[in-house]
Amino acid sequence: MATTERQRRELAAFLRSRRERRDPVDFGLVPGRRRTPGLRREEVATLASVSITWYSWLEQARDIRVSADVLASLARALHLDPAETEHLYQLAGHVPPGAVAEPVPEVAAQHRLLLANLEPSPAFLSNRRFDVLAWNRAHTVLYGDFARLAPADRNMLWLLFTDPAQRALAVDWPAAAAYGVGLFRSQAGELLSSPEFVALVERLLAASPEFRELWERRDLSSFVPASQEWNHPLLGRVAFEYVKMYAADEDRTLVAHLVRPGSELATRLAELIAADSAVEKPGS
Repeated sequence: MATTERQRRELAAFLRSRRERRDPVDFGLVPGRRRTPGLRREEVATLASVSITWYSWLEQARDIRVSADVLASLARALHLDPAETEHLYQLAGHVPPGAVAEPVPEVAAQHRLLLANLEPSPAFLSNRRFDVLAWNRAHTVLYGDFARLAPADRNMLWLLFTDPAQRALAVDWPAAAAYGVGLFRSQAGELLSSPEFVALVERLLAASPEFRELWERRDLSSFVPASQEWNHPLLGRVAFEYVKMYAADEDRTLVAHLVRPGSELATRLAELIAADSAVEKPGS
């Protein structure tokens, strides 16, 4: 697959960032006196069994073809974890090992029914760009009424950095922001160079210095099901079980904040859903 200039720049910057973060001692190398931290280019080239000239061209974003075998060598040489390895393949225009193609259909009626049946647990459906495509009434209780937002603003990453109400929900906003950016970069992969992803990133870069700082770090995050706490204006400090499930044949992800049936939180959410006349219909 051909790569764009933007993809090549992202690949070059990603390789540099990982090379500079590696400790030479972990590779059996003597640290010595180094002008910059991490491994040298020639050391990475030697570890990956490629020429220093070729590897230098790669970090210079030259238009060169990178094979899957070479990517595997680079991943081993740099001790990349599974998320970093997948990201490396995607930036280089290769399908990561074990990955499958993702068609992008409309939101299915069955998915909307699933969201409704998850109440009183807040849940929504998103794509790899973190756009919120559909949601249930419990999601409106937790996050606010997305139906009142412009379609371009119905994006969890955008709201995380630009909406004071969303920021106030997070118990530890800096950690949530760093995790969100890392997860977005990991899941976007090769799509980072597509027009719709470029537009979102550039919009965020212009709107939020905090996003810019995190974006330039090029950190990656992997999703781990866990409990999440929120500071909610009506519910107080509450905890949900945060889970994500991917549709088998679509670019659709179900994101749910689950509550235990019969719990006090479930009862309070049900009461707020019933009382909120402004959310008679879930998102569409």
